[in-house]
Amino acid sequence: MVTGAGWLSSMLVARAVEEKRAKTISIFHTTDLHGHIEPTVDYDGVGDVGGMARCATQIRRWRKQFPDSLLVDVGDVYQGTPVGLQTEGKIMIDLFNRLGYDAWVIGNHDFDWGREVLEGAFAHSKSKVLAGNLRIGDALVGKIEGAWENVLPWTIRDTGGFRIGLVGLTTPGLPFWLAPETLGGVRVFDPEVALKQSVAELKAENVDAIVVMGHMGWRWEEDYANPVPTLLKNVEGVDVYLAGHSHQDRSMWFEGDTICSQASYHGIHCGRVDLTFDLESRKLIDRKAFTVRMDGRFQLDPAVMEIAQPELKKSEAQMERKVCTVNRKIPLRGENSLRTIFCKAFEAALKRDGIEVDGVYHGTFGTGAVEPGDKTVADCWNWLPYENLLVTLELEPEQLKMILEEELSLSSSDRVLWPFEVLRGGDGKIAELKLEGQPLTEGTRYRIAVNSYDAQSGGKSMMVLRKVAQLPGSKRTMTSIGTRAALIDWLLEQKEI
Repeated sequence: MVTGAGWLSSMLVARAVEEKRAKTISIFHTTDLHGHIEPTVDYDGVGDVGGMARCATQIRRWRKQFPDSLLVDVGDVYQGTPVGLQTEGKIMIDLFNRLGYDAWVIGNHDFDWGREVLEGAFAHSKSKVLAGNLRIGDALVGKIEGAWENVLPWTIRDTGGFRIGLVGLTTPGLPFWLAPETLGGVRVFDPEVALKQSVAELKAENVDAIVVMGHMGWRWEEDYANPVPTLLKNVEGVDVYLAGHSHQDRSMWFEGDTICSQASYHGIHCGRVDLTFDLESRKLIDRKAFTVRMDGRFQLDPAVMEIAQPELKKSEAQMERKVCTVNRKIPLRGENSLRTIFCKAFEAALKRDGIEVDGVYHGTFGTGAVEPGDKTVADCWNWLPYENLLVTLELEPEQLKMILEEELSLSSSDRVLWPFEVLRGGDGKIAELKLEGQPLTEGTRYRIAVNSYDAQSGGKSMMVLRKVAQLPGSKRTMTSIGTRAALIDWLLEQKEI
């Protein structure tokens, strides 16, 4: 509800703009596109929503109405769709270039295909890339030569006669999801330290407003990956915070004196922030933020589709490829469950590479029972949506018990240690482990395969596994075998399951 004072203030600002005593600068923002160009399905199962092509239509409309504007993206640009993977993200950067993005932020999933692919995106990008709290060795972003020269902690954009400082930050959760080999020597540090430095430098540059683009988002309660309230409480001078990462649609909220906004995910919402300045004093006198749902009211932008269509057709043909036929319903649990199929496929892929394992520790991503019928590459993407690699660990029986005890505490997990037999005592804890009917031998190490995400802690939910994996005796070894590719190969060989 608008209060009387708020209504009066809005009227005064509107009159000032009309009388040309004030100027409004608009900032259009997207986030967590994850390679989605065409409409998709939201988390509630509602289809025909989102996609960058629809966002582009809204952005063009806004630009006609509000030419004094900037366009930014808050990270996780290209991972998540076949067309993103097929082009190593370049199709999304092409579209950013075509639409004239002023800057984009490095998100955690932008690292998923390794540092080399990320650096290819930098080279392809005409806009600035922002990530103030990253470093390589001792060198901070902004002072790294070569492929990282276009990556900065902040940049200044002039529009409508005003100087807007844009700051980029990446979530500090990186090391709890991504292996050191994947990060390629890139390290994340405290965003608060980085932001204080960037704000001080921008103030010295006499900017008229400071806008932070943080790949950290809204949560009911902040966590290790999304410390937004604490960050904005401890750093003064931020006028606008544009959020990402947590896939929330939050049109507008305040953290202290900072107005915040987040435009959900996959282009399902497109966001706009309006900053109104007094022309005489150059002071920021009003701020508004909102998001718009990209549904059937918005056509697909023709220019975006013209650029993307050839690659979209290629990826569509790839996704339609048949990989196997399922003759009977695959249950949630048991020897022939989907998680067991994953484990068998991963073991087979490792064996082809000359790596023998005693078992595989893996689960599903919330996939239910699988119905009979022909299955395609698209089904494999639904079952395994991330490009995780396989990691091998050499573990003692007690370490395996500790890891499985941790698993018991995770209510949403269905990981299994295959093909081990797990016996639980009357207290519900792990009493004994058997392999091929025999109890495990104390002092013997068993080679177990896990995915790279779980080995890093599965987003801080598996800290016991992370700690054990990092022990020298575990002989942690990263392979080049992707879990989805391993599954597809195995299903093609089986033909029927």
